Amino acid sequence: MAKSKRTGGLVYSTGRVEPTLEEETAPVPSGNMEAVLRIEKKGRRGKTVTVVEIHGVNPEHAKNLGKKLKNACGVGGTTKGTVVELQGDQRVRARELLVKEGLVIKGG
Repeated sequence: MAKSKRTGGLVYSTGRVEPTLEEETAPVPSGNMEAVLRIEKKGRRGKTVTVVEIHGVNPEHAKNLGKKLKNACGVGGTTKGTVVELQGDQRVRARELLVKEGLVIKGG
């Protein structure tokens, strides 16, 4: 990294924080995993969004489940922490995949 000539401070940083050893080796949870399914329209300009809150997993595992859900449903979406948002009403397809993954389903 380069240092500024005037202040001697940092000029450029990627802002990346290296994961700790605990985060890298965090096991995939095997029990007490549950998902809460619901649909939302409020605050989304009338668009329907399926929200899946995944409890009992780490954010990395939730991100992987989010990718699987988006592929299985054939839609776009996002993962924020342990909350997965899928475009449209995808409750039926999401429920099928989450049951196959071993999660207990609540709601929706």
